[in-house]
Amino acid sequence: MNAFGVVIIHYGRSAPTIRCVESLIEQEARLPLKIVIVDNFGNLRSRDFPNEIRIIPRWDNPGFGGGANAGIRNLEQSCHCLAYLVLNNDVVLKPGFIDAAIQAFDQSDVGAAGGPIRGVGEEARLWYAGGGISYLTGTVRQSQLESDTLKARIVSFIPGTALAVRREAWQEIEGFDESYFLYNEDIDLCLRLRRAGWKLLFSPEMVCIHDLGESTGSATRSALYLEQLTKTRLRPFRPKIYQIYLSVVHSIYNLARMSSIFLQRGMAGRTQIRAIFRGHSAALREVFSEKQDRREEP
Repeated sequence: MNAFGVVIIHYGRSAPTIRCVESLIEQEARLPLKIVIVDNFGNLRSRDFPNEIRIIPRWDNPGFGGGANAGIRNLEQSCHCLAYLVLNNDVVLKPGFIDAAIQAFDQSDVGAAGGPIRGVGEEARLWYAGGGISYLTGTVRQSQLESDTLKARIVSFIPGTALAVRREAWQEIEGFDESYFLYNEDIDLCLRLRRAGWKLLFSPEMVCIHDLGESTGSATRSALYLEQLTKTRLRPFRPKIYQIYLSVVHSIYNLARMSSIFLQRGMAGRTQIRAIFRGHSAALREVFSEKQDRREEP
């Protein structure tokens, strides 16, 4: 193995992406880094980055997963990588992140790795310290306990915020499912890795800072965030009967959520309410369509 590949998915302002790249350049790693930026926004200038970093413009904006796949296809044409690290552009890596990721793949059955994710400013709280998927509700539960940041362990979910995937594992599952435009593609990826027999490792040394909501407005519960998150909430799960069960659970949840927004904000919350309604309606149409399931197990 002669390199460690990194793909940054850019959207929005260029400043966060520049900071992300700077944190990568400052890493001292035992493998050289090959960095690709997929520009889903079309506003990056090559002169703002070192010459060795490739920028792939995608004015068609294929979404997060589509952008990640495009970046890794580009890397595969030019180098042989141990693993690929997919990053949000609003992430800053702490020193030692890359070497910890490389070390994680010393274990032959580890298909993906991630570590503690912290916020910035008023959101400087711990955001992720290992996670799992609740099959009762079809949702992700993320630990926010400081004590959990110290424990290397196998988990069942790693956010796409800063997700390293072994090359062989990535190729086996064929990367992200590009039918997801934004959100829940990381749940789908983690489920497919586990179904294929790969383990997901939480590494305490893989620490990053995430400016939550910088690109998509998730911190302020923007309409984009609410609609896209709700639209694909049910899609990662199988079989169909389980999806139907989850559609009932999430119908109740989303009705309660829309009611809460209306009670708190009145007509001022109508944009958010409409976004949730559109997203959930699309999710239900998909569940009750005749489309053939590609994956059988839940």
